[in-house]
This record gives sequence, structure tokens and C-alpha cells, in this order.
Amino acid sequence: MSKPEAFSTAAPIQILCIGDSITQGGKADRDEYTYRYPLQQILHEANIPFDFIGSRQAGLQPAASWPEIAPGIPFDPDHEGYYGNKTAEVVAKVKAAWTEASPTPDFALIHLGTNDQKHGDYEKNVQAPLRDLIEFLRTKNPRVVVLLGHLNFNDSEGAFQIRPLVQSLAETLDSPESPVRTVAHYSDWQENPDQPEPDTFDWAHPNQQGQKKMAQKWFAAIKTQLSDF
Repeated sequence: MSKPEAFSTAAPIQILCIGDSITQGGKADRDEYTYRYPLQQILHEANIPFDFIGSRQAGLQPAASWPEIAPGIPFDPDHEGYYGNKTAEVVAKVKAAWTEASPTPDFALIHLGTNDQKHGDYEKNVQAPLRDLIEFLRTKNPRVVVLLGHLNFNDSEGAFQIRPLVQSLAETLDSPESPVRTVAHYSDWQENPDQPEPDTFDWAHPNQQGQKKMAQKWFAAIKTQLSDF
């Protein structure tokens, strides 16, 4: 397969983050900023123009807030994260929210499946709606770069079964015009909060260390598609 044509960073790259609570975050009693906060810091520090897009701006709880990503530089809150939702539920909501007037995504960062782990039939409940989502995003931008995040679990039978389905989907749908790549968020990940240096608050939701790890992995995947970084 030929190497995909890389993006230029002359104009801000439009980044659409799609997921569940790990994408939305926003519990007021802890720094549940999600990977979106450190990812914006990394992009800013790398002098890569960006714009996060999406129909939602808030976290789970109204009192939750995000600090500036740098002095005088506000956090860009736009996202498509839905706390507690399964994959098919999120896909339906994204499709309902996205209008003809919505911005065009250059990159879609998708992290879904966490809430499907105990419900089985992962081909129907995870792989099929992810396929539908990618096909939908391509109607908005035939050249969208899709990054599929593998689940942040190393001790979950559901995650083990979902992982090869997501990998297979990426390999099937990948193309030079619209790359589909996976991001191994489970690598170097400690979900058990009782272990030393954990990456989560509660087995699932990334703490600040985990948020930064996720952001670094997303950025590494984004960087491969940028021509003049």
C-alpha cells in the first residue's frame, strides 16, 4: 500500500474526539480533564495549529472546569464524549448532532468500547457501529484520518476480545486517502489504582498521569500524518 499523503499544518487541523467518559470527563471532585487537556498542551508546545471540534463543550458535572493549557491560552472544550454510553449509543448521538454546518474533521480520535465490555457480541456491539461511524465521517471528509484507540485495560476479558476486532476493522478500512490506524493505549498502562503509580482513578478513568500517557500516544499517531512537523 502506498504511503498516505500527509497533512500540511499551514491551517489549523480540525480534531474531533469521540468517546465515552474517558473522552468527556468532567467530574468536579477530581482532576478528570481527560486526554484532551494534555493533548492540547502537547500540540501547543509543538507549534501545531489545531482546533478541537464537536457539538459538546461540558463535562459530566456543571461545576467541573479545565485550566488554561498555557498562560493566556484557554482550553478548547469542543468534543463528542458521552459519559457512560456504549459504542452504538455514541455513534447514534454523533450522527444526530453532526449537521451540514458542522466543521469538517481532519482527524477523528475514537475511543469506544469501555462500556460494552460486559455485554458480549462485540462484533455487533462494537465493531459494527465503529464501521458505521467511520463510513459516516468519510461522508463529511473523504480524507479524514481515523485513529481508533484500543481500550486501556490489561486485565479485562472483554477488552482482550474487542482488541482484535478493532485491529481487523482498522486494517480492512485503512486506505491511502483516509488512513485508519490503531493506538495502543493499553501499552505501559496500569489500570489498578491500588498498584504503585497507577494510571486511573478507579480502574477506568485516567488520572493525570494516565491522561498524559493517552495524549502522548494520540500525538505520536497524529504526527505521522503531518508533512512539515
